Amino acid sequence: MGKIYSVLLVAIIIFWVPVCSRGQDSQAQQDQEAQAAAASPTGPTAFAMAVGKHSNLGGVYSAGIGIGYNITEHLGGDVGASLYTIQSPFSVISKRDWTWTTLAGDPFVDLRYTMKWHGLDATSVLTGTIPISNPQRVFTTGRFGVDWYNHISAEYAGFTPFLNFGAANETVDRWLIPRPYNIARPYQIFGPNGNAEVGASFTIFKHYTVGASAYGIVPVGKQKVFSRLVTPNTSIVGDANHNRVWNHAFETIGDSKLGRDNGYSGWVDVARVKNLTVEAGYTYSAHYRWGSAYLMLRYDGTRLIRFLTATE
Repeated sequence: MGKIYSVLLVAIIIFWVPVCSRGQDSQAQQDQEAQAAAASPTGPTAFAMAVGKHSNLGGVYSAGIGIGYNITEHLGGDVGASLYTIQSPFSVISKRDWTWTTLAGDPFVDLRYTMKWHGLDATSVLTGTIPISNPQRVFTTGRFGVDWYNHISAEYAGFTPFLNFGAANETVDRWLIPRPYNIARPYQIFGPNGNAEVGASFTIFKHYTVGASAYGIVPVGKQKVFSRLVTPNTSIVGDANHNRVWNHAFETIGDSKLGRDNGYSGWVDVARVKNLTVEAGYTYSAHYRWGSAYLMLRYDGTRLIRFLTATE
């Protein structure tokens, strides 16, 4: 009997050692494949973002998600949707200081191209927005929007100067490479415009980044301003001091001066949690003499969607 157990033990050892070895090799291979997939420039991508901007004139709070695919190392695209919640001071109820409204934003689709050239990082994004209703029912101009946006930067020992420039047929909210001056605005403008921003950021202790910039928007031709604070057909409005027509009426039509804007921004980024960036900042419009503070959370869901779709 003892010999039988000895033979069985030897047989188990002879069988089990290669199996364990293959299992360890398989697990190691799976780990390597997962790391390679996470670092792969091609495949599905995803992101989510939430931002709140508040001032004494009211608040705009928005959230958006996007799902995309990197076709090559340089070329990719996304589709996404958003929601907006508005905190307006123009309440029809006398006992309330604020009124809250939540409506859908325009769904969007984009095509993006990234490249490196002589130490420069460059990204070009072409975005189209799709109106799902009229301006009275969603926070939109009610028209198809087209925005071409370009970002160029170069890093030198943690210091990163950058230049952004683009053109659009309306003020499209940018969910990719969002900028302080064009996120969660209390208004939308329909009309062709050119825009530019120049600034720099500096990374401290790897996880913290501070930055500042100056921007300008130059409209061309007829402009229509749609307020997110003032509801249609209401008599409860604010004043239009300092060109702030979006504080006085739901819709205002005028020449190119109506959509002009320029100002500056400052911000701090914190990226201590993997794939999550928290940004707090302040932007000031010299044209409107209006400043607002904002808080933005950005989550890179690329690794998550690749895991869920078994591409990681």
